[in-house]
Amino acid sequence: MVEVEPNFKFKIVLLGNPGVGKTSLVYRFIENKFRSDYKSTLGVNLLKKEIKYNEKVISLQIWDLGGQESFRSLRKLYLEGSHGGFLVFDLTNKKSFEDLPEWMGDFKNIRGELPLILIGNKRDLSDSVQVEDGQVEEFAKTHDLTHYITSAKTGEGVEDAFLELTKSILELTVTNV
Repeated sequence: MVEVEPNFKFKIVLLGNPGVGKTSLVYRFIENKFRSDYKSTLGVNLLKKEIKYNEKVISLQIWDLGGQESFRSLRKLYLEGSHGGFLVFDLTNKKSFEDLPEWMGDFKNIRGELPLILIGNKRDLSDSVQVEDGQVEEFAKTHDLTHYITSAKTGEGVEDAFLELTKSILELTVTNV
């Protein structure tokens, strides 16, 4: 099989508190698998997936950032050069939702108004939800964000969110070329 040089390479970052499921979302997207025994990401986990969109080959370089406060000083380095990102929170953890403005602020201070998508993860744990759909919709509307409710465990919404972000980045890139 002949390797095809990608038409575009995009760096995507995942931001959010520890334990919200960032790593699980990435592995669901890349390998279509779920494991419940991931360890907290220390620093950054770099992964890659090539996708086809509108007959273009796009290489997604996915940076899964550790959410611990101790890595905050490194965030600027990780965000440099990113083309877009996901703000991820856990539907069963209100604090992870309340901390979103800080994550969003860091991204926008460093990268400006690039595509950012809000993800409420862990939809499969519906008995434990602490953040209601209305709150998510209000936050998304207030901050002009597209949002997805996902489950890395079942795969619900995961591929759609990655494709939407890729499409948004591509549209911005093509209009600025």
